[in-house]
Amino acid sequence: MAEEDGSRWSEAARPTSGSGVEVDSGPQTETSQDARNMAMLCHLLGVVGFFAPLVIWLIERDKHRFVDEHGRQAMNYQISVLIYGAVCWLLCLVLVKLVVLLWLLTFVHLVLVVVGTVQASQGRLWRYPIAIPFLKCTQSR
Repeated sequence: MAEEDGSRWSEAARPTSGSGVEVDSGPQTETSQDARNMAMLCHLLGVVGFFAPLVIWLIERDKHRFVDEHGRQAMNYQISVLIYGAVCWLLCLVLVKLVVLLWLLTFVHLVLVVVGTVQASQGRLWRYPIAIPFLKCTQSR
């Protein structure tokens, strides 16, 4: 039986020590479909703005460790993209020919959001390669 947090046993069905079934008290690697969906939303909603993934992450982070990790990654990336976008705008004001930087940033942003969404749907943690780590993430790749 899968629970909300993605663990494999409900409390009623959890085997006890001495029952012949190994009891694993460590962190579970399985993730529930609900956790995957929320993690996907944390990444995907970054396309429409900063606040949508923030709201999803803040609501769901205490329910699923998987969503918390993906939410942190998505927020690190969204904050980084805001900074990169501001720098690009400033450069475009000074050197008009650098407008192509904004187009490049937009393209890279969309591609990386899609990759993050796909990785979340497959139950894998993925770190954005150009994200500045503002929020500490506990799990490794």
